[in-house]
Amino acid sequence: MQKFNNTSEIEPLKDFLGQDRAVTAMELGLKINNPAYNIYIAGDPGTGKSTYTMKILDECSKDKNSHKDWCYVYNFDNPREPIVISLERGMGKIFKDDIEEMIDKLFEEIKEAFDSEEYEVNKNTLLEEYEMQKEDLIKKIKTYGEEKGFKLKSSKVGMVFVPLNENFEDEVSSEEFFKIKKELENMAIKVVYQIREIEENIKTIMIEIEDEVGKLVVDPHIQELKAKYENYDKIVNYINKVREDILKNLELFYLDDEELREYYNKDSFLKYAVNLFVDNENNETAPIIVESNPSPSNLFGKVEYDYNSGNIKTDFTKVFSGSLQKSNGGYLVLYAQQLLSYPLSWELLKKAIQSQKIPMETKVSIEPEEIPLNLKIILIGSNYIYDVLYRYDSEFSKCFKMFVDFDNEMDRSEVTEYGMAKFIAFQCEKNKLKHFTYEAVEDVIKHSTRLVGSKKKLSTDFNKLLEIITEADIFAKLENKDFVEKKHVEIAILEKRKRLNKIENKIDEFIEDNTIMIDTEGSRVGVINGLSVLGMGEYSFGRPSRISVTTSMGNKGIVNIEREVKMSGAIHNKGVLILQGYLAEQFAQEYPLSVNAYICFEQNYGGIDGDSATLAELCALLSSLSEIPIKQNIAITGSLNQKGEIQVVGGITEKIEGFYNVCKKRGFKDKVYGVILPKDNMDNLILSDEMEKTIKDGCFKIYPVSKIEESVEILTNKMFEDIKNLVKEKLDSYNKLREPKKE
Repeated sequence: MQKFNNTSEIEPLKDFLGQDRAVTAMELGLKINNPAYNIYIAGDPGTGKSTYTMKILDECSKDKNSHKDWCYVYNFDNPREPIVISLERGMGKIFKDDIEEMIDKLFEEIKEAFDSEEYEVNKNTLLEEYEMQKEDLIKKIKTYGEEKGFKLKSSKVGMVFVPLNENFEDEVSSEEFFKIKKELENMAIKVVYQIREIEENIKTIMIEIEDEVGKLVVDPHIQELKAKYENYDKIVNYINKVREDILKNLELFYLDDEELREYYNKDSFLKYAVNLFVDNENNETAPIIVESNPSPSNLFGKVEYDYNSGNIKTDFTKVFSGSLQKSNGGYLVLYAQQLLSYPLSWELLKKAIQSQKIPMETKVSIEPEEIPLNLKIILIGSNYIYDVLYRYDSEFSKCFKMFVDFDNEMDRSEVTEYGMAKFIAFQCEKNKLKHFTYEAVEDVIKHSTRLVGSKKKLSTDFNKLLEIITEADIFAKLENKDFVEKKHVEIAILEKRKRLNKIENKIDEFIEDNTIMIDTEGSRVGVINGLSVLGMGEYSFGRPSRISVTTSMGNKGIVNIEREVKMSGAIHNKGVLILQGYLAEQFAQEYPLSVNAYICFEQNYGGIDGDSATLAELCALLSSLSEIPIKQNIAITGSLNQKGEIQVVGGITEKIEGFYNVCKKRGFKDKVYGVILPKDNMDNLILSDEMEKTIKDGCFKIYPVSKIEESVEILTNKMFEDIKNLVKEKLDSYNKLREPKKE
């Protein structure tokens, strides 16, 4: 790593560190303009998936300008299916305001037009003409009737004729009387029809005049809007429909009855409203929506409704947008675990991706027109969820074709070490922390290698690293230091360990008072100190475990006591069977293996799994058969194959520290304590400064081995061939005892 005094001297990290493969895949996925190439981002928590996602989306959104405004308007042809209209960004609110302004103006202008003197004069002229024609017809029939000796009277049943004098019937014959009366009545019927015809004509003319007046008022506004939105066919069509409806209902615009006006405001005028469904006026860049609660309504929008006299009532103004509509034209970020907790949301999302339309589930009798889907969906989750979806959901791979896999480690090099220093510099500036000295940065890097369990790797769990950086800053401030030093990092790591190591301390107490029996002195036959790792949440620690083996003549082979009582996992069972395979190859070539061997993890009450104890178990088994004792001051860990080759195991640092701490508390005496471990695990060994000093002083030793032979010789101070011969002699004796005696 390049030399510097403290992180204030170096440039803060700008790029994303240690995820080259993921970054390449993400950039490619964002460039592919294909609806099936949505992105699934996988990785462990803390690796920066969400941080990187938001960072790159912010950059990409600046170059994308496909987001629009969306409005719902009334469908005059089918009110149950509101029409959706898309406009350029910022035009939605303008369109809504334009329609509202036009309706407000028409309220004033139409009422003013119909209240004008000119309209009243025209209307009164028509009415006077009607009255004159009506009076003229009545006058003619009245005059004619009088000439015939009858006068015209009005009654509830209409016009009737009665004689002018009482003696009229005596003056003419009965036949003549009824003939004249019948004639007059027929004339009266004709007059009534003529009057009605005149009324209809007058009404038609009045409607035509009203329509003409309405057009004179409405059309200028309509033409102005049509010219403004001439590039939007849907809007022009909608404005034409609005014009037709207004002209049909002109009387609504000049009502004088306030109660009636209020009624019509609620029902009739609602169809002239505009529902600004998605407003991107203030989004200069493509929208980026992170939906943390992807319920169907939050994701796809909803239609609200009212209860009215026990009935459900709604309209297009109660349609509200969800995250899909708001992010349309941009990016939608979802979290897999949260999304899958809503099965309906998951199914609807796949349907939307495949149909390229955003569905809206409604519970009422309204079906808004669907909006075309035009966005990139980023789904963030674990590798496990990805694997389950890929295996069991056939539609998943069709909808999320781009897989971005965040690693939990990166190669350790001068470049990445310096990148870690730049990361610390960035966090110091961002969070206003004290800058770190070169030695403090080195300690953070060492902690990073410990997190990942390899000297050749660095952890990409930046959340855990940031915890140490933040807490080290606190300890530096408590000492009024200008910079965070190495000791502050060490204190932060130690204090975090103290917060989490309650169970570790309890087990230490049990070992100290011999409640858990662990020998670190002397030698014993068939007893060995194995090493195991215990995990409690994010904290794990190693502790020695006594493994004992007893053998006898028999034909059961190796008996795993843990398995017999169902406290052994599948991997541990496999390890015991591997031991049996090794013994069979080494000692059962001439005759069957005649032995009962019982393997037990002493004082194990919680179950056991894993194969890292197979090396210890075989050493203890060979000790029991050969009756050669094993040193108790040396612990051992390692996985074994059937050929006696030693394989790497996990948690190697914690395991060694676990035995070291037991030896340390009991005091290092004249002999050298130590741990046997797989040779290939040496790169995974990241020891504390204290342990490295103790090893350097010769009080503790690490024994890397690659074969069973080396392990046995270290534990017994005997040559493996000698041990092997003793084992063979014991097995030979067992076999001879089992042979039938000759007569």
